[in-house]
Amino acid sequence: MRIADPEYPAAVEAAVEILRKRARQRQTITYGELSAELAAQGFDSVPPYRGVMTYLLKDVCLYGNEDGRAPMLSAIVVNKASRQPSDQFSGLARSLPFSRSSSWSWQDEQQNVFAQHREE
Repeated sequence: MRIADPEYPAAVEAAVEILRKRARQRQTITYGELSAELAAQGFDSVPPYRGVMTYLLKDVCLYGNEDGRAPMLSAIVVNKASRQPSDQFSGLARSLPFSRSSSWSWQDEQQNVFAQHREE
């Protein structure tokens, strides 16, 4: 899958729903688990690493959050071994429109995601 594919927006929406469900359960999800859950919904060309997954997770963070102020939903997507988001996530958090401060941490962002979805 490529971001230009007609199915890409539907894959973003599916990922948003998967992550919101996990957030309501206060659980993280690995890149591999997210890839597998997307494949189970028919989006079988989103490998768990690099490429389209990187763009998909950025678009998940922007979904309904164009100004970047809301918690970044992809903060709960973690590496299986380290249980931390990828380095690309920190780079995204410091870029526009998210512009997280120098005192920002991904752990705080995860807690903000959990808090936001607990209240929904």
